[in-house]
Amino acid sequence: MTATAREGLPGAAVDDEGTPQPAHRWRTPSAEARAAGTLLGVAGLVHVVVTPEHVDEWAPAGVFFAVVATAQLWLGQALWRGTARRVLPAAVLSTAGLIALYVVSRTAGLPFHSEGAAVSGGGHHGPLLVPGGHGNGMPVIPGSEGGSTVEALGLLDAVCVTAEFAALALLVGLMAPAQRRSVTNLLLAVGVCGWIVWAVARFT
Repeated sequence: MTATAREGLPGAAVDDEGTPQPAHRWRTPSAEARAAGTLLGVAGLVHVVVTPEHVDEWAPAGVFFAVVATAQLWLGQALWRGTARRVLPAAVLSTAGLIALYVVSRTAGLPFHSEGAAVSGGGHHGPLLVPGGHGNGMPVIPGSEGGSTVEALGLLDAVCVTAEFAALALLVGLMAPAQRRSVTNLLLAVGVCGWIVWAVARFT
């Protein structure tokens, strides 16, 4: 079995004698690819649900959520059909970027936000009770008090980011070994740099 066949994505197949055979465009993907597609579909549906309220708060945010939802739903079906091999690196990096954006919005706050969307309590569809939180379930994070752009944790938020984390792990596993090493090293480097920047901004 070839590496691409093990990945469950389109690629060159061989017969019993090792002769290359043309891969069928709709070959059956692996369980891992379909699981990643399902998880991205869940995240995409969450973004569909919360898009209207973001449009009401701030139109650019609503547009962003609509684009993200469309991309995640498309990628989910592509993974199910086995046609996402060429976009795997972009899918990994974009999913990691969305997770990073979520973490920043729930800790330090985003530098771009409408004044009307400043958080005074609750995430999407109600707050998520967080140990150590106060009142509206908001964790005690410096700068999270009323009027801050730090957003509260919501139930749909938690479902979405959990699905994205799991999908990211599966997507990285579906990549070719060389790509996997490069992308993993890049993600680790970006993560370390992000923590350093946060620490410098927080404690200086």
